[in-house]
Amino acid sequence: MGVLKKFEQRLEGLVNGTFAKVFKSEVQPVEIAGALQRECDNNATIWNRDRTVVPNDFIVELSTPDFERLSPYSGQLGDELAGMVRDYAKQQRYTFMGPIKVHLEKADDLDTGLYRVRSRTLASSTSHQGGPGSAAPPAPPARPAAPGGGYGYPPAAA
Repeated sequence: MGVLKKFEQRLEGLVNGTFAKVFKSEVQPVEIAGALQRECDNNATIWNRDRTVVPNDFIVELSTPDFERLSPYSGQLGDELAGMVRDYAKQQRYTFMGPIKVHLEKADDLDTGLYRVRSRTLASSTSHQGGPGSAAPPAPPARPAAPGGGYGYPPAAA
């Protein structure tokens, strides 16, 4: 599965990069929103059958012209993109470890119309309970009292 996903990502990058270079189109916010959704899907971590954690801190690297065009709106755009990620995560039953943040950065090595998304999972400093799309994880399960450990636990010391 990993090989197929990498192939798909490379093919998508080649096609998008070629179109951006040939047609010199500017990056549109809807393209960024789609990229953030893909970033969630590609970096989802299954913790248990009821919980899939996705990144909550995103950096969108833009070419200099695209950054200069979008940076005056970076605060509002970041908030709107974070809201779109939150809505998408709710539909997919994803959860977050902390608040969702989307930042724009300038990348001098990118041409107009090209962008890169980097993400990471940052834990919240406060603890909140909630359902899908919530900011903090539920409390960890208690360790079993049975000697010899249990499934997923190291054996208890004698």
